[in-house]
Amino acid sequence: MLPLAKLKKEIVAATRELKDGGTEYEPLQGNEKLRRMIAARSLNWGGRLKQNDIITTNGCMNALALCLMAVAKPGDTLALESPCYPGILQLAVSFGLKVLELPTHPVTGIDMDAFKKLLAKIDLCLLVPNFNTPLGYCMPDAHKKEVVSILAQHNIPLIEDDTYGDLHFGAERPKCCKSFDKEGNVLWCGAVSKTLAPGYRVGWVAPGKYKEQILRMKFIQSLSATTIIHEAVGNFLLTGRYDNHLRQLRRTLQDNYNQFAQIIANCFPQGTKISQPQGGLALWVEFPKQIDTAEYTTMP
Repeated sequence: MLPLAKLKKEIVAATRELKDGGTEYEPLQGNEKLRRMIAARSLNWGGRLKQNDIITTNGCMNALALCLMAVAKPGDTLALESPCYPGILQLAVSFGLKVLELPTHPVTGIDMDAFKKLLAKIDLCLLVPNFNTPLGYCMPDAHKKEVVSILAQHNIPLIEDDTYGDLHFGAERPKCCKSFDKEGNVLWCGAVSKTLAPGYRVGWVAPGKYKEQILRMKFIQSLSATTIIHEAVGNFLLTGRYDNHLRQLRRTLQDNYNQFAQIIANCFPQGTKISQPQGGLALWVEFPKQIDTAEYTTMP
């Protein structure tokens, strides 16, 4: 499902075009072409970002890690969706953070009433509002807007992982929490790891008012991304090849979802429930209560 031949050509072209064949460090903020294209694409979801708003990273996990280093300190309480991607949970624990689990719904995301009740216990928040793994939900725009407003009022940073936002099945890309950010309180993170090339480690963050802190952490932790790779991906976005690839990828993912859903409906026990994601990579399955899935997943 990945355009391997076209990506190889971009790598060769980047080697030829870059000064000294791409052996020099990038600017601290990252590849200019890539940042310009990420900013331009933010118009699709109402972000209206500028090139100077973006800092590139070595994948999205690196972006999330830089955000946590910049705005959190050991002992702080981080609010996460439950369940969440295990890597995020492990990252939080590795930084000595306390984790507060927010109850979620497989269609609408975090329980807003529970979120408001727990607000006094939260020092920072990390959400994956668009096609979260593993539930696959997409938060309604009204919920995104309300979360951003409430956290801004209490000066609580919101780290947004938007890795899956481009994998929508519908005609329009969903908005991000960053779409409603007026105070620069949302640190919007993304990558091409789930859409184009996981091993290229091309990610970014639009950190809002936390830009200087993120730049300082990047300087200490990594200084520069892989020059050739980020130039190649920037050009892949610039030429329109990325959008062509995304259209085919989204069709394939939706077809796969429909096939899985049909097989589950035909073959799984009566009473099994499945989610109906509008994009992303995850399909949530719930078995009838009388079935203990631990019996089927425990290795001998």
